[in-house]
Amino acid sequence: MRIRSLVCLFLGMALAVGFSACSVIDDDLSDCGEDVKLHYDLHLVTNLSIELQNELDRRADANLVKALKDYLAPVFNDYARDLDLSFYDTQGDFARLHHEQHQMEANEMSYTIYLPRRQYRHMAVANVAGNGAVALEGSDFAQTSQFRLSQDDNVAPHKTGLFTARQTVRLDDGTSKVYYVHMYMANCGAALVLDTSEAALKDLKVVATGFATQFNIADSSYVFADKAPVVVADKVDTKKDGQLCFCTINFPSREPSAVTTREIFDTEEPFLSADAKESLWEFRVYATLPDGKVTESVLGVGIPLRAGQFKILHAKVYDNGSLVPDPDEPEVAVSITLDWSEAGHHEVPL
Repeated sequence: MRIRSLVCLFLGMALAVGFSACSVIDDDLSDCGEDVKLHYDLHLVTNLSIELQNELDRRADANLVKALKDYLAPVFNDYARDLDLSFYDTQGDFARLHHEQHQMEANEMSYTIYLPRRQYRHMAVANVAGNGAVALEGSDFAQTSQFRLSQDDNVAPHKTGLFTARQTVRLDDGTSKVYYVHMYMANCGAALVLDTSEAALKDLKVVATGFATQFNIADSSYVFADKAPVVVADKVDTKKDGQLCFCTINFPSREPSAVTTREIFDTEEPFLSADAKESLWEFRVYATLPDGKVTESVLGVGIPLRAGQFKILHAKVYDNGSLVPDPDEPEVAVSITLDWSEAGHHEVPL
């Protein structure tokens, strides 16, 4: 009987120590966790197909449609190659408590992750690797985690579609341990199609400007620098004489001053908007003439370019290098500077 009593005493002490340890560990969040299942899927909300149909199909530009689709395929698709997952404290300095990276290679995927019991602010980003122009920075803390554009004066277009999501994950209240995380696109794009059939040019280069430089992951807000970066547009082969096309992928533009962010999400058609009184973003075209002089044409666009959106503009180039926008695009204004290279403006490498 004495031996049995001693065994029971030791078992009781062991259980007491176990419960006490778990309580202490719960407090310091280092153990006593559980599995949480997270299902990620990419939602591509875009007007790309409609824009290609409306702006190009009616012009019988089948080759250009194919060329643009090929160029945009790595960007405008609901496919995640790499996935970066961060779980943050919901108090104090919102420090990151857990971090994982995965090669997702799909448009949806589920992961089971073991986490200590508590509440988390979860943030997920996809397709940062290979983007070229944008890096994920400040991700050790929720409030500083951001997509940041290269700080070079002239930057290349984004090469991937960037997707993000935010989700509250609770492991401290006995609720469901399955979460559905919907990811949405954070960048956008534009193309400028030029009719050069009546122009004799030595060279022609296109850049775009007026876009955000940062995207804050925690609240999906964009940051705009006092001096907007210049994005050097890529030339897309149209396989058609007398026609050139330049394309760029970037962060969105500013909104018109009279429009709030809330109105964007309240509308059923998020890419429709009224013209602004001022230009919100620009295409700048530099045409080098046979005599070496350069003409600058600035196409100022009075409608915003939003996340997930693609916009196509058309213009005609004349012998002096100047541009005239398509009359069907009243939201575009143009300003011309002849002999631009002699005027002392050299922001864009020609």
